[in-house]
Amino acid sequence: MVSLRSGQALKESNSNPKAERSQTSKSLQKPNVSKKRKAENEAQEDYNEENLHRPSTPPAASKVWSPQPGESELAHLPSYERTPGRVGPIKTVNFDVKPDIKPFKGPPGKKVRKTAWEKDQEYKQFVRENEDHVFHGLYVYFDKGPKGSPTGMDRAVGKAQEDAKKMAAIFFEPGEAPESPEYCDGKNYWKDRVSKDLNVPWHKIQVEHFQEWEKRGFKKARKGEYENPSVEERKRMLRLMSGASLRK
Repeated sequence: MVSLRSGQALKESNSNPKAERSQTSKSLQKPNVSKKRKAENEAQEDYNEENLHRPSTPPAASKVWSPQPGESELAHLPSYERTPGRVGPIKTVNFDVKPDIKPFKGPPGKKVRKTAWEKDQEYKQFVRENEDHVFHGLYVYFDKGPKGSPTGMDRAVGKAQEDAKKMAAIFFEPGEAPESPEYCDGKNYWKDRVSKDLNVPWHKIQVEHFQEWEKRGFKKARKGEYENPSVEERKRMLRLMSGASLRK
Protein backbone atom coordinates (compact mmCIF):
# COMPACT_ATOMS: atom_id res chain seq x y z
CA MET A 1 0.00 0.00 0.00
CA VAL A 2 1.38 3.43 -1.01
CA SER A 3 0.85 6.65 0.96
CA LEU A 4 -0.47 9.52 -1.19
CA ARG A 5 1.39 12.23 0.76
CA SER A 6 4.82 10.74 1.31
CA GLY A 7 4.87 8.25 -1.49
CA GLN A 8 6.27 5.67 0.83
CA ALA A 9 4.93 2.19 0.91
CA LEU A 10 3.30 1.05 4.07
CA LYS A 11 3.69 -2.45 5.22
CA GLU A 12 0.50 -4.37 5.68
CA SER A 13 -0.07 -5.84 9.06
CA ASN A 14 0.25 -9.54 9.28
CA SER A 15 -2.70 -9.73 11.65
CA ASN A 16 -6.37 -9.31 10.72
CA PRO A 17 -8.10 -6.41 12.63
CA LYS A 18 -11.40 -8.31 12.89
CA ALA A 19 -9.67 -11.36 14.34
CA GLU A 20 -7.87 -9.17 16.91
CA ARG A 21 -11.13 -7.58 18.09
CA SER A 22 -12.81 -10.98 18.40
CA GLN A 23 -9.89 -12.37 20.42
CA THR A 24 -9.91 -9.33 22.74
CA SER A 25 -13.66 -9.60 23.40
CA LYS A 26 -13.31 -13.30 24.19
CA SER A 27 -10.56 -12.61 26.70
CA LEU A 28 -12.76 -10.02 28.51
CA GLN A 29 -15.76 -12.36 28.77
CA LYS A 30 -16.34 -14.18 32.09
CA PRO A 31 -16.26 -17.92 32.15
CA ASN A 32 -19.63 -19.48 31.25
CA VAL A 33 -21.54 -20.44 34.46
CA SER A 34 -24.90 -22.19 34.35
CA LYS A 35 -27.97 -20.54 35.92
CA LYS A 36 -28.39 -23.44 38.33
CA ARG A 37 -24.82 -23.17 39.61
CA LYS A 38 -25.20 -19.38 39.91
CA ALA A 39 -28.38 -19.75 42.01
CA GLU A 40 -26.64 -22.29 44.26
CA ASN A 41 -23.73 -19.94 44.84
CA GLU A 42 -26.05 -17.05 45.72
CA ALA A 43 -28.02 -19.23 48.12
CA GLN A 44 -24.80 -20.35 49.83
CA GLU A 45 -23.70 -16.71 50.23
CA ASP A 46 -27.06 -15.76 51.78
CA TYR A 47 -26.87 -18.74 54.16
CA ASN A 48 -23.37 -17.79 55.28
CA GLU A 49 -24.41 -14.17 55.78
CA GLU A 50 -27.38 -15.24 57.92
CA ASN A 51 -25.29 -17.59 60.08
CA LEU A 52 -22.90 -14.76 60.97
CA HIS A 53 -25.62 -13.16 63.12
CA ARG A 54 -27.09 -16.38 64.55
CA PRO A 55 -26.08 -17.39 68.11
CA SER A 56 -24.02 -20.52 68.46
CA THR A 57 -26.45 -22.07 70.96
CA PRO A 58 -30.28 -22.00 70.82
CA PRO A 59 -31.95 -19.44 73.14
CA ALA A 60 -33.69 -20.67 76.26
CA ALA A 61 -37.35 -21.56 75.77
CA SER A 62 -39.76 -18.94 77.13
CA LYS A 63 -41.86 -20.03 80.10
CA VAL A 64 -45.53 -20.53 79.23
CA TRP A 65 -47.88 -19.06 81.85
CA SER A 66 -50.65 -21.29 83.16
CA PRO A 67 -53.29 -20.36 85.76
CA GLN A 68 -53.10 -21.82 89.23
CA PRO A 69 -56.02 -23.91 90.54
CA GLY A 70 -58.98 -21.60 91.14
CA GLU A 71 -57.32 -18.70 89.29
CA SER A 72 -58.81 -16.93 86.29
CA GLU A 73 -57.29 -17.54 82.85
CA LEU A 74 -57.05 -13.74 82.44
CA ALA A 75 -55.07 -13.18 85.66
CA HIS A 76 -51.77 -12.74 83.76
CA LEU A 77 -53.09 -9.73 81.82
CA PRO A 78 -51.98 -6.30 83.16
CA SER A 79 -55.54 -4.95 82.91
CA TYR A 80 -57.08 -7.87 84.85
CA GLU A 81 -59.24 -6.88 87.83
CA ARG A 82 -60.89 -9.30 90.18
CA THR A 83 -64.68 -9.23 90.26
CA PRO A 84 -65.84 -6.95 93.13
CA GLY A 85 -67.46 -8.89 95.93
CA ARG A 86 -65.93 -12.23 94.98
CA VAL A 87 -64.31 -14.02 97.91
CA GLY A 88 -62.10 -17.06 97.61
CA PRO A 89 -60.92 -18.91 94.49
CA ILE A 90 -62.93 -19.01 91.30
CA LYS A 91 -64.95 -22.20 91.11
CA THR A 92 -64.34 -24.18 87.95
CA VAL A 93 -66.82 -26.42 86.16
CA ASN A 94 -65.61 -29.77 84.91
CA PHE A 95 -67.71 -30.99 81.99
CA ASP A 96 -65.99 -34.38 82.08
CA VAL A 97 -67.41 -35.34 85.52
CA LYS A 98 -69.82 -38.20 84.84
CA PRO A 99 -71.19 -40.99 87.04
CA ASP A 100 -70.22 -44.58 86.43
CA ILE A 101 -73.66 -46.20 86.66
CA LYS A 102 -73.62 -49.97 86.38
CA PRO A 103 -76.50 -51.56 84.47
CA PHE A 104 -76.89 -54.47 86.95
CA LYS A 105 -77.26 -54.83 90.71
CA GLY A 106 -77.13 -57.67 93.24
CA PRO A 107 -74.55 -60.27 94.31
CA PRO A 108 -72.60 -62.31 91.79
CA GLY A 109 -74.72 -65.00 90.21
CA LYS A 110 -77.97 -63.22 91.16
CA LYS A 111 -77.57 -59.91 89.33
CA VAL A 112 -80.62 -58.25 87.87
CA ARG A 113 -80.91 -55.29 85.54
CA LYS A 114 -81.56 -51.87 87.15
CA THR A 115 -84.69 -50.00 86.24
CA ALA A 116 -84.59 -46.59 84.57
CA TRP A 117 -85.84 -45.00 87.80
CA GLU A 118 -82.99 -46.52 89.85
CA LYS A 119 -80.36 -45.33 87.38
CA ASP A 120 -81.92 -41.87 87.37
CA GLN A 121 -81.76 -41.73 91.18
CA GLU A 122 -78.09 -42.71 91.12
CA TYR A 123 -77.39 -39.98 88.61
CA LYS A 124 -79.13 -37.30 90.72
CA GLN A 125 -77.33 -38.40 93.86
CA PHE A 126 -74.00 -38.26 92.06
CA VAL A 127 -74.73 -34.70 90.89
CA ARG A 128 -75.68 -33.59 94.42
CA GLU A 129 -72.45 -34.97 95.89
CA ASN A 130 -70.07 -33.59 93.22
CA GLU A 131 -69.75 -29.80 93.19
CA ASP A 132 -67.70 -29.90 89.99
CA HIS A 133 -70.65 -31.24 88.01
CA VAL A 134 -72.22 -28.67 85.70
CA PHE A 135 -75.73 -29.29 87.12
CA HIS A 136 -74.79 -29.43 90.81
CA GLY A 137 -76.18 -25.96 91.63
CA LEU A 138 -79.39 -26.69 89.74
CA TYR A 139 -80.16 -29.83 91.76
CA VAL A 140 -79.35 -28.04 95.01
CA TYR A 141 -81.82 -25.35 93.98
CA PHE A 142 -84.50 -27.96 93.26
CA ASP A 143 -83.92 -29.73 96.58
CA LYS A 144 -84.54 -26.50 98.52
CA GLY A 145 -88.03 -26.18 97.07
CA PRO A 146 -90.19 -23.04 96.94
CA LYS A 147 -89.67 -22.34 100.66
CA GLY A 148 -85.92 -22.80 100.65
CA SER A 149 -83.32 -20.08 101.18
CA PRO A 150 -83.03 -17.64 98.25
CA THR A 151 -80.34 -18.19 95.69
CA GLY A 152 -78.66 -15.79 93.29
CA MET A 153 -81.28 -16.64 90.67
CA ASP A 154 -84.12 -15.83 93.07
CA ARG A 155 -82.62 -12.46 93.94
CA ALA A 156 -82.10 -11.56 90.27
CA VAL A 157 -85.68 -12.46 89.34
CA GLY A 158 -87.06 -10.57 92.31
CA LYS A 159 -85.07 -7.45 91.47
CA ALA A 160 -86.16 -7.55 87.81
CA GLN A 161 -89.82 -7.76 88.85
CA GLU A 162 -89.50 -4.84 91.28
CA ASP A 163 -87.70 -2.75 88.64
CA ALA A 164 -90.49 -3.43 86.13
CA LYS A 165 -93.09 -2.13 88.61
CA LYS A 166 -91.08 1.04 89.24
CA MET A 167 -90.57 1.63 85.51
CA ALA A 168 -94.29 1.23 84.81
CA ALA A 169 -95.25 3.67 87.59
CA ILE A 170 -92.92 6.30 86.09
CA PHE A 171 -93.57 5.68 82.39
CA PHE A 172 -97.40 5.73 82.42
CA GLU A 173 -99.87 8.33 83.56
CA PRO A 174 -101.15 7.74 87.11
CA GLY A 175 -103.53 4.77 87.25
CA GLU A 176 -102.96 3.73 83.60
CA ALA A 177 -100.03 1.32 83.95
CA PRO A 178 -100.56 -2.42 83.24
CA GLU A 179 -101.89 -4.45 86.17
CA SER A 180 -98.90 -6.84 86.23
CA PRO A 181 -95.99 -4.93 84.67
CA GLU A 182 -93.46 -7.52 85.83
CA TYR A 183 -95.04 -10.03 83.42
CA CYS A 184 -95.73 -7.54 80.62
CA ASP A 185 -93.76 -7.93 77.38
CA GLY A 186 -94.17 -4.23 76.69
CA LYS A 187 -91.52 -3.20 79.23
CA ASN A 188 -88.82 -3.69 76.60
CA TYR A 189 -90.58 -1.08 74.44
CA TRP A 190 -90.81 1.32 77.42
CA LYS A 191 -87.04 1.05 77.73
CA ASP A 192 -86.72 1.63 74.00
CA ARG A 193 -88.68 4.89 74.26
CA VAL A 194 -86.57 6.12 77.19
CA SER A 195 -83.40 5.03 75.36
CA LYS A 196 -84.26 7.20 72.36
CA ASP A 197 -85.33 10.21 74.44
CA LEU A 198 -82.18 10.18 76.59
CA ASN A 199 -79.83 8.96 73.83
CA VAL A 200 -78.63 6.08 76.01
CA PRO A 201 -78.04 2.52 74.67
CA TRP A 202 -81.05 0.28 75.18
CA HIS A 203 -79.18 -2.41 77.13
CA LYS A 204 -78.03 0.17 79.71
CA ILE A 205 -81.48 1.50 80.63
CA GLN A 206 -82.28 1.08 84.35
CA VAL A 207 -84.78 2.56 86.81
CA GLU A 208 -82.60 5.63 87.34
CA HIS A 209 -82.87 6.42 83.63
CA PHE A 210 -86.67 6.33 83.90
CA GLN A 211 -86.40 8.76 86.82
CA GLU A 212 -84.21 11.07 84.75
CA TRP A 213 -86.65 10.75 81.85
CA GLU A 214 -89.50 11.84 84.15
CA LYS A 215 -87.53 14.82 85.46
CA ARG A 216 -86.96 16.10 81.92
CA GLY A 217 -90.69 16.23 81.35
CA PHE A 218 -91.15 13.78 78.49
CA LYS A 219 -94.74 12.86 77.65
CA LYS A 220 -95.94 9.80 79.56
CA ALA A 221 -97.75 6.85 78.01
CA ARG A 222 -101.47 6.22 78.25
CA LYS A 223 -103.29 2.99 79.00
CA GLY A 224 -103.03 0.37 76.25
CA GLU A 225 -100.01 1.91 74.55
CA TYR A 226 -96.95 -0.26 73.79
CA GLU A 227 -99.03 -3.44 74.14
CA ASN A 228 -99.43 -4.38 70.47
CA PRO A 229 -96.20 -3.63 68.59
CA SER A 230 -96.05 -4.17 64.84
CA VAL A 231 -94.20 -7.04 63.20
CA GLU A 232 -91.32 -4.73 62.26
CA GLU A 233 -91.03 -3.48 65.84
CA ARG A 234 -90.99 -7.04 67.16
CA LYS A 235 -88.17 -7.98 64.78
CA ARG A 236 -86.22 -4.92 65.80
CA MET A 237 -86.69 -5.74 69.49
CA LEU A 238 -85.41 -9.27 68.93
CA ARG A 239 -82.26 -7.79 67.43
CA LEU A 240 -81.86 -5.47 70.42
CA MET A 241 -82.32 -8.30 72.90
CA SER A 242 -79.90 -10.62 71.10
CA GLY A 243 -76.67 -10.58 73.13
CA ALA A 244 -77.79 -7.59 75.23
CA SER A 245 -76.49 -9.15 78.45
CA LEU A 246 -72.98 -9.37 76.93
CA ARG A 247 -72.76 -5.73 75.88
CA LYS A 248 -71.02 -3.10 77.94
